[in-house]
Amino acid sequence: MNETGNCNGGWRRLKVFAGLMVLAFAVTLAVVIGNRLSDEALAVLAGAVCGVGAAIPTSLLIIAVSRRRDEENKSRVQPPAPQGVYPPVVVVAPPGGQQRPNAWNYLPPSLTAPIQRNFTVVGGAPVNTEVRSHEHYY
Repeated sequence: MNETGNCNGGWRRLKVFAGLMVLAFAVTLAVVIGNRLSDEALAVLAGAVCGVGAAIPTSLLIIAVSRRRDEENKSRVQPPAPQGVYPPVVVVAPPGGQQRPNAWNYLPPSLTAPIQRNFTVVGGAPVNTEVRSHEHYY
């Protein structure tokens, strides 16, 4: 105990001294590294530090807004639903087809006939489309 009856005075001085030593070490390390790095590396490092510095206030603002919104939601307490009452269940089923058990899930066949398709080969010799549509080239 010291003269004022408080034994935390020595620990407080030790904490301040340790903090100053850590700060002095960090500044010395930054100066030594800064003298050895190239200009491009220093620019990248400065950009990273500025980016982190800009992100901290933004994240703190987002946290403050989300906490305030959560507190407002907690203040508006909804009455509990009576027991035994279930919410409505909505089942959405595709129209039409019924599925067979253990069958592959396929799309229903189209109601229209397939459309005749014409192909044009760029850079090739012109081909009669009527002949080509009925012949198969392998």
